[in-house]
Amino acid sequence: MTKKKQAENKKGKEEKMKKKIKAEKRIHNLYKEWVDGKKIFRKLVNKWHYIYSSDKGKISLVRLFNYFYKGYNFWEIYSLEGELFEDVERFNTKKEAEKQIEKYLK
Repeated sequence: MTKKKQAENKKGKEEKMKKKIKAEKRIHNLYKEWVDGKKIFRKLVNKWHYIYSSDKGKISLVRLFNYFYKGYNFWEIYSLEGELFEDVERFNTKKEAEKQIEKYLK
């Protein structure tokens, strides 16, 4: 097989893998509570909560504001299904978090 053909096959496989990962955008429950003024007294998370899923499992992605009152804003991922990793992982940008999500869900 030629190198060109190998590159085309690899690209095709990568595109198929990307198509298998689904993303869902919903309003985060903590944000709803913050807006309604029910349980929390300050804004902890961004409005949007992203759920990424594939055959391997599901991963949640949220943006944290003013983490531990230190002024840090992070993007946090958590394995919802499939035990893809332990605990949580935090990233400085959404793009960094999405790259890691893609690695786990491929």
